[in-house]
Amino acid sequence: MTFRSRLASAAVVGLWCLASVPASAAALLPHKATYRLSLDGSKSSGQLEEMNGEINYEITGDACTGYTTFTRQNSIASTGEGDPLKQSVTSKAWEDGQAKSYRFLSVTEGGEDDGLELQANVERRGREGLTVTVSKPEAATLQLKGDILLPTEHIRRVLAAAAAGDSVLQAKVYDGASDPEKVFDTLAVIGRPSTDESRIAPPARSALAGRTFFPVTISYFDEGGVDRTPSYVMTFSLYDNGVVGALKIDYGRFALVGAMASFEAMKASGTCAE
Repeated sequence: MTFRSRLASAAVVGLWCLASVPASAAALLPHKATYRLSLDGSKSSGQLEEMNGEINYEITGDACTGYTTFTRQNSIASTGEGDPLKQSVTSKAWEDGQAKSYRFLSVTEGGEDDGLELQANVERRGREGLTVTVSKPEAATLQLKGDILLPTEHIRRVLAAAAAGDSVLQAKVYDGASDPEKVFDTLAVIGRPSTDESRIAPPARSALAGRTFFPVTISYFDEGGVDRTPSYVMTFSLYDNGVVGALKIDYGRFALVGAMASFEAMKASGTCAE
């Protein structure tokens, strides 16, 4: 069983977003965070007896210099037959602050996709779509049509919608780290704002005290399939500075919950007024 495309895509897209964002949306906080993953015991997991792991996430930069993100997901899954499946997926990406350019490199270790590398540069063609120049695993040029958001652009749009009091945001989203040709149709449902400090994970208490967060659920559908069952659904608390608190990733057949295990706020450049 290959978990790579589903788990890696969820990690990259969910934790991280048109040209400008309303001033009411706060700037994204450069930070590092680790989330410990485990099976959601309240949901049937079928043949999957056990699964755990962690997501390491880091974001730096700003709207002037662009955003650099690093995501590594390690997972161990057991079905009770044979050896457990161990897999690590590492994704590195840079996105222009105006979401006009994007590049990424994703590397898989272990499992059926062991040694797979995906690398591409992406350029926006206005509202016509994206041009994706793939260099790994094989050279190719792809034309993706439509008004498509990039990963950090998407998070900023969700934050802007939340700040404006909107409860729903629909968007096409591309990250490429699981498949250079893949575009998701997404539906974000945004809950009421809260400053409940009891919900802050202990590692981030000092950095997030007093900040507003929104309960967010984002469903990811195959393109053109919003009337069907989503490929996966992410539920998480999203702080107004882009930090993700507790999270849950539901794949239909099973679900994972992620608890923040470590957090480090990093200093912003101080040279950009977003």
